[in-house]
Amino acid sequence: MRVRRAAVPVLLWCLATTASIGVASLALRPVLRTAVPSDSLPVPAAEARGPGDLIPQPGLPPLTTPVSPPAAAGTTPQAPTSAVPRTSAAATPTAKVTTAAPARVVDGWTVTTGADGVDTYLRSFRSEGGDAVIRIRDGAVSVVTATPRDGYSVSRGQTEPSRLVVQFISAGGDAAFLVDAMWWQGAPHGTVTRIGT
Repeated sequence: MRVRRAAVPVLLWCLATTASIGVASLALRPVLRTAVPSDSLPVPAAEARGPGDLIPQPGLPPLTTPVSPPAAAGTTPQAPTSAVPRTSAAATPTAKVTTAAPARVVDGWTVTTGADGVDTYLRSFRSEGGDAVIRIRDGAVSVVTATPRDGYSVSRGQTEPSRLVVQFISAGGDAAFLVDAMWWQGAPHGTVTRIGT
């Protein structure tokens, strides 16, 4: 009987803790969703922008604390009844949030526009020899990933920034798959070619 009576406060404490965690996670969910956009692409450190280049988010009024009128002589000022609590966002009104344009698909390439107005083209190429993901930004072609399949090796050839060839070569050297990507006449182009048997 004593064990059951001692367990009641512990169970009530567990229920209260679980409920507070659930309420806190529900309250923070909108904040966490806006903190990390799901459609973002990894950006090299050389292209990263500083906080002064960020775009303000429209439609959000700045947070301010109400200012009470000056107190008359001989009276003590009172705290306002509708005071807005100061938060870290109110303490730094210069913080701005970037909003990325939604991605679109053009000729099989996923296109996103960065804050600087430059389009980034991204496309995945699949072959029997392996898979490659190619990125084209500002006319320069680069490899994001190149993963060979079992029995194949991968190599890359690039003689100019606007053209790139990824080769998946079989172990015996009798077959190869070439992923040829280029920026030509103001548009991205890419093909997969099989060589050998």
